[in-house]
Amino acid sequence: MVPSPGTYLQRRREAASMTLADVAQRLSTVPRMEEHARVEWIALVELDAVPAGFSTIAALRSAFPFDMTVLAQLDLIRMGADLPPPRLCRTCACSEYDPCHDRLGATCSWVEDDLCSACSHAALLASVAA
Repeated sequence: MVPSPGTYLQRRREAASMTLADVAQRLSTVPRMEEHARVEWIALVELDAVPAGFSTIAALRSAFPFDMTVLAQLDLIRMGADLPPPRLCRTCACSEYDPCHDRLGATCSWVEDDLCSACSHAALLASVAA
């Protein structure tokens, strides 16, 4: 299933180990918004309930890494464009052009069509610990 643009942003934020509040603290708005209002606004963007314009996307990109090309492609697909979906990890939504890193700092690779090595390793560690 192809994630929505908001779901993609949420997964990339979570992959960066950031909460909504963490991102809200890093963003400034004009006009100025209180932090709790920024948290709510980011949550609405992640739910695809409010549109994310260029300035919003640029601000989010300054807070955590994501691939703007993937985001644009997901938005076009959501609007009905007949495009192939980008290859994304089902857990962290990393892509070939925006890979994540494992605990040792190594760039991830594909272990399944939709699962990166870093997420596969994390799931294995979690199952061993349980």
